[in-house]
Amino acid sequence: MKRWTNLGFVDTIYEDEDYVDHSSSLSSSSSSLSPSPKQRINLSSSPSMELESRVHKWSLANNSKPDVFVNVGGTRFHLHKDPLSKSGYLKRYLTGVNELTLSPPLNITAETFSLVAGFCYGAHIDLTPFNVVSLRIAIEILLMTEADDGGRESLRNLTESYLRRVVFVSVDYIQIVLRSCVLLLPESETTAFLIGRCVEALMEIGDGDCVNEFLEEAVRLPAGDFSVVADAVQQRFPRHDLLYRIVDAYVKEHDGEITEEEKVQICNSIDCDKLSPPLLLHAVQNPKMPLRFIVRAMLQEQLNTRHSIMAAAAVASAAPVGDRHREIDAAARDSSVTLGSLLQRDTAARQNCRLRAAMNSTSSRIESLEKELDAMKKFLSKESEKQKSDRIIIESRSRSVLDSARSASFHCVHQPSDVNKTLRGDRGSVSNLSTTYRRRRASPPQPQKSIGKRLIKGIKNAFSTSSKQVPKKNAYAVEEIYDGLEDFVWIKDDDDDNISEELHSHYIKNK
Repeated sequence: MKRWTNLGFVDTIYEDEDYVDHSSSLSSSSSSLSPSPKQRINLSSSPSMELESRVHKWSLANNSKPDVFVNVGGTRFHLHKDPLSKSGYLKRYLTGVNELTLSPPLNITAETFSLVAGFCYGAHIDLTPFNVVSLRIAIEILLMTEADDGGRESLRNLTESYLRRVVFVSVDYIQIVLRSCVLLLPESETTAFLIGRCVEALMEIGDGDCVNEFLEEAVRLPAGDFSVVADAVQQRFPRHDLLYRIVDAYVKEHDGEITEEEKVQICNSIDCDKLSPPLLLHAVQNPKMPLRFIVRAMLQEQLNTRHSIMAAAAVASAAPVGDRHREIDAAARDSSVTLGSLLQRDTAARQNCRLRAAMNSTSSRIESLEKELDAMKKFLSKESEKQKSDRIIIESRSRSVLDSARSASFHCVHQPSDVNKTLRGDRGSVSNLSTTYRRRRASPPQPQKSIGKRLIKGIKNAFSTSSKQVPKKNAYAVEEIYDGLEDFVWIKDDDDDNISEELHSHYIKNK
């Protein structure tokens, strides 16, 4: 059988022994995900010539000239609107216009568009493992989902049937399709969902080595494409051990080249619940992984440990006493919790407790400092208010003292007893004698001596006839009042007969 790379199309794909040998040599000779030039789709000029022939026949049959231009990858196609209306995309964007350009991000080549346009004009498309991926992507982008008026299936149904009957039953065809998908990332997965289906087909066939080789070669992809591949295969794997190893290798190889957000996006494809306990423990201790993924792995490990402990406790409580130890040992062997993992978990728990205690002590210290600061503020405010009130009290007292000091007169009255009560008009009464002395402010050179003499003389004259003894306290009171005041009034009682002698003697002593 002739090689596919030398043919534009083949009518029927024969899975004979010669082609199997050729395809196996093709897959073994290529260690890269990027297919060699011989593996690429080799569409000669015949499809374009066939399309031109179809367009010319349709014009003659319908008496209509081509009325639209479609530009794809530098190639200009002169076509009719009516046949192209089988495409939902072209029908929508060619309404009211005569020219349309299919440019990136639409991942459609001129060769692929010529096949799609030929199908719209009624041509038969020969599908191969080399062109089915590009055709399927173009079908999804151009919305080629409607059936033909002549009863033909839609182009989408044709490619789906080919993938199921021909591609997904052969390891060699799947490898060819996978390499084509890598060239057309991300549309090959985000639009056509082919990578995940190919991986699932390989696993169903039982050839896990091809999946491992594909994932190992996927490490060379850019971060965005690798994330698409990881998302595609993560739903197909019952366990994510292989996916974790590939992601770990990718992160280590591209360390420093990818951002933290890209790491998080790639690691989100790993389900920690589907990891085996050794790899889960490795993920917890992996410094290359992002922190968010490590936290997820730690939570999953704690959950698994809790389930294992609960299962062992349930077995121990349900088993008889004689068989309890054997059941516990079996449960311990079945649960994948090792002594090393338990010790490491305890160490991590102690470190977490120490960190939590340090954080609590720091927060409590901060709270106490804040309380002390508030107390100091309150104390300072109270002290300032107290000082202000004390200042006001001192000022008021000083004003009252000054006001009291301004009073210049004092009236001293001897309270007589009921027995020696002096009546009005009697000797010694106020009406009989009232002597007033006033200290002069401006006196001659000897003011004190003349005033004293006059005071003694007046007292002698006033009380010369009295024979009674006067208490000393009256004399002292008279002197104190005289010495401390500028003006005073002396009121004589009947009992003060000897007041002159007492005052004179006391005055002489003080002089």
